[in-house]
Amino acid sequence: MSSINARSLAYEVLFTIIQEDGYSNITLNKYFNQYKVEEQDKRFISEVVYGTIKNKLYLEHILKSYSKGRVKPKVKIILLMSIYQLLYMDKTPNFAIIDEAVKLSKKIAGNITGKFVNGILRNIERNAKNLELKYKNETEQFCVENSCPKELFDILNKQYGKEKAQSIVVSFNQKSKNSIRYNPLKTTKSDLIEKLGSAVSESEICEDSLILNKLNIDNSLFSNGYYIIQDEASALVASSIGLQVDKEYKILDTCAAPGGKSLHIASKYFNSSLVSCDKYIHKLKLIEDNTAKLGISNIEIKEQDATINNSSFNDKFDIVICDVPCSGIGVIKNKPEIKYKITNSHVEDISKLQYQILNNSKKYVKNDGILMYSTCTIDKRENIENINKFLKENKNFRLENISLNNSIVKARKNGVLEILPDEYSCDGFFIAKLRKMEAKC
Repeated sequence: MSSINARSLAYEVLFTIIQEDGYSNITLNKYFNQYKVEEQDKRFISEVVYGTIKNKLYLEHILKSYSKGRVKPKVKIILLMSIYQLLYMDKTPNFAIIDEAVKLSKKIAGNITGKFVNGILRNIERNAKNLELKYKNETEQFCVENSCPKELFDILNKQYGKEKAQSIVVSFNQKSKNSIRYNPLKTTKSDLIEKLGSAVSESEICEDSLILNKLNIDNSLFSNGYYIIQDEASALVASSIGLQVDKEYKILDTCAAPGGKSLHIASKYFNSSLVSCDKYIHKLKLIEDNTAKLGISNIEIKEQDATINNSSFNDKFDIVICDVPCSGIGVIKNKPEIKYKITNSHVEDISKLQYQILNNSKKYVKNDGILMYSTCTIDKRENIENINKFLKENKNFRLENISLNNSIVKARKNGVLEILPDEYSCDGFFIAKLRKMEAKC
């Protein structure tokens, strides 16, 4: 694929994400599969796409300072991705970046637009080392320069304080590690490390995870199911259960899709049976596809809405996994578009849905069984506040301390895992372990 085609594809991906509310990882994979993009071009396109989305508010502020009047959405995307390249990507000469932007804008919006794009980009290039941008106050400057919407910053500031909120926001724009999880049904961790050689190192966060220097899924080890891509924090859910892995348990995952945690638990607790449920049948297909590749035979897939009680499940399971839908604030490093969708009302609504799922899932737990609650967010309303409310209303459940093997992550004083993205180079996550006690007469 030529450089102009790579830039055209980066534009198409960005248009889908920004104008059509697409998700970055899903959109990139869709276009990469559709056009059979080479590895070098994948890296370039990914850098342009993720860099532009992560820095979108700052790039828009620059554009607004150097353009007069409203810029059409299609042209604006070309300008934003080109400004990102001028400021952050030094492998391509500036004249080539501008030239390609002009060609692309002419193709999309005509020759006059090409001249407009050329003028703006050359002006920004001349002033790149001293942009002289104006801000109303320090808070606006911080939010704009870190491309964090004010409402999201206010949420974090209220819950964590200004200094911690700023640290979390800065971490959103940092790159996360290339985390994989080895598959114990096909290999051991030491054997996989030997096969991958100098390209891999051990995780300090999850004992089942490894860190790749460079993520490459075009190899036989991945295609044959020796490992799967999964963030270290996500992999901690299975590790947090803390029971003997060779014993037999009946396990239920109430919100399983796309399946990373179900697949991990099924391979870790290899003598147990696992029912993986989700209300979206097309997402359950992802689990089904991976079970074959990973050699997993102890998963039963079932279409089931987690908010609706299935009486045949009541009091039947030793372990119930309740990995609920969430605002996703913890995964902004890898899905930067999420930060532009966070509002107080959205968080309030989703925290109510989470509690409904948790309150329904409790019915499926046997006496002395475990109910695991997890989210990939760091908003306290979705996490500890839901847990505290649940414990207050359900006296036959108690919070248990989570203890991890070979991990630098330690439980908080109340026993939960609260992983903040500025403290560890992985996703932000919350995990609570609840034990069901026999009701007293």
